[in-house]
Amino acid sequence: MSNAIRYTETGSIQITSQVLDHKRWVLIVADTGIGIAPEDQDQIFEPYFRVSSGNGSYLPDSTGLGLTIVLRSVKLLQGEISLVSQVGVSSTFTVTLPLEYES
Repeated sequence: MSNAIRYTETGSIQITSQVLDHKRWVLIVADTGIGIAPEDQDQIFEPYFRVSSGNGSYLPDSTGLGLTIVLRSVKLLQGEISLVSQVGVSSTFTVTLPLEYES
């Protein structure tokens, strides 16, 4: 959510949570920010990888660790994360998690 705020200068950010079925729920964060280039989408979950802001620079206080932490947390919770993004249009991150933890 903080990345959606950080990379969306104008437009909107939508956060949705819903139960999919009796076993899963989903959290969706969608924004109308700068988007993520296809060649960067495979790398954004890697530690220290950062997507530059629209002018080619990096935003202050960006470490490139946020999405790495999100991915690892989602995996620990036996979930999945996916991304749909288009440069200059939008990004949508979808996290799907089980309603019950299986040990």
